[in-house]
Amino acid sequence: MYKLKFINCDDLTIKEFETKQELDSYMNQKNIKKMWHQIEEIKRVVPNLKDD
Repeated sequence: MYKLKFINCDDLTIKEFETKQELDSYMNQKNIKKMWHQIEEIKRVVPNLKDD
């Protein structure tokens, strides 16, 4: 999962994407590559619920 944070009309906007391709496609459609933005990759972690 990827989170894209960018400034949209003086407001911080956060969008989530499942794949890097979806993220890239969205950035191309909205033409935000030249705006301030930050991309964060979220790795899913499955907790170990075993008791010792």
